[in-house]
Amino acid sequence: MTSTSIEAEYGEINDNNRWHGVFQSIKDKCELEAKQKQFTLDESKSVSNRKYNRYRDVNPYDHSRIVLHRGDTDYINANLVKMERANRKYILTQGPLQQTVSHFWLMVWEQDSKAILMLNKLLENKQVKCHLYWPEKIGEEHRMNLTDVGLTVEYLQMEDFGNFSIRTLRLTDTESTKSREILQFHYTTWPDFGIPSSPVAFLQFLKKVRKSGALDDDVGPPVVHCSAGIGRSGTFCLVDCCLVLIEREGENKVSVQDVLLELRRFRMGLIQTVDQLLFSYQAIIEGIKRLNNPDFDDYYEKVTNAQSEEDENVDQAPPPLPPPRVDSLHGGQPAKPLPSIPTGDAEGNPVAVNGNDEPRGEENGVGSVDRPLPPLPRDNSLEKVDESQSDHDSLEDEEEDDLAEDEAEEEGSEEMNEAEKNGLDNSNDSIKSDENIDNQEEAQLRRRKRQERQDAMAEKVREIKRKQKMSEESSPKKRRTHCRSQSKSERGKL
Repeated sequence: MTSTSIEAEYGEINDNNRWHGVFQSIKDKCELEAKQKQFTLDESKSVSNRKYNRYRDVNPYDHSRIVLHRGDTDYINANLVKMERANRKYILTQGPLQQTVSHFWLMVWEQDSKAILMLNKLLENKQVKCHLYWPEKIGEEHRMNLTDVGLTVEYLQMEDFGNFSIRTLRLTDTESTKSREILQFHYTTWPDFGIPSSPVAFLQFLKKVRKSGALDDDVGPPVVHCSAGIGRSGTFCLVDCCLVLIEREGENKVSVQDVLLELRRFRMGLIQTVDQLLFSYQAIIEGIKRLNNPDFDDYYEKVTNAQSEEDENVDQAPPPLPPPRVDSLHGGQPAKPLPSIPTGDAEGNPVAVNGNDEPRGEENGVGSVDRPLPPLPRDNSLEKVDESQSDHDSLEDEEEDDLAEDEAEEEGSEEMNEAEKNGLDNSNDSIKSDENIDNQEEAQLRRRKRQERQDAMAEKVREIKRKQKMSEESSPKKRRTHCRSQSKSERGKL
């Protein structure tokens, strides 16, 4: 089988160990263009809007930001990302904060979006990545009332596909009484700061999204989000755009890097790690071969429960402090040579594996397996993050950072007020004595504040985990499993 131009490019980068260099080159070109074209971030950095940003360094460009038309603000951390050649438009945004849930749904309504693509879990690595923005349970009695923007959200049904689920939600404008059904495609096995366990699992998700009509040009752009809306979200858009262009223009006329450069003109930092760039190439190569294969419809990769099991234990301890930032993309050792992707077994049948390199064969409807795909490279140097444009999938919420800042300012203010109330003398001896007392009180106050923040965060994590569990248990599949378990138990007693 002859190599495609993209597959040949992948092999050349891989053989010469150039992934870091390619990624850095894209980053440098984007930063230079943003500076030359004077892409501003003024709205996102205004005092009134900073509280609506999940992370400090992930902000929407002013020229492509989504503008809200009613409610208490016109600002939301979201951009309209376009690829005119592919006739594609997406709205890329962060996972909603508690105070931006109503803004999020207002954007979905005003932009006439048919679908939401959620590429993260609410809780990842014991950290809150997204506020629960849909009702906890199915049914009209559990609907979410967003009175500040005049909308309601009702949870209608959920269908489980293993690696992802599809929820049907009803969004209603209370003023006009008009309603629309919104599909939420929730990818639940894409790890934070990482990549799906195989390109094939991701392509199955993409195919479902395409079949729904959510990406068609006769409806509003889909809302795509992860935690910050640049890493996993950017990966989805890059693969989808490239596969559309390849189908329309031919693979020899498509440059993956040029497509990424164009997408980055609308939202900063799309594709945030070297690993995600490498995976995008792999998914595009596999997509060329498999996406239009009829047998591909019946393939579902086995779900890896490691992340789920870790999240189940979240109540046992408060979330850890954020890890230190990476000083430089090139700070680690040079990356090891990366394996190329086999196209099938000895007889030409497609193959797939899960994250543990366990082969998957006919039980998943993909054909026989003689040899598995090699696992994706996990060299630590590949997981270093673009510091200036990080998706922050391993850091705490911006609201937690703001809380710490505000409390620090309050502490300083309280110290000044305390000093004024006590009527401190201006003599040197009196000042020294009171300073010692203040230092002790300040240390106790800091310790108490720190403990209160940790307790509040732990409680918040427990509450979100409870809601997430209730939402999952309300699904039809969970109820059927529970009923079967009860029946078996009763038969055992008899």
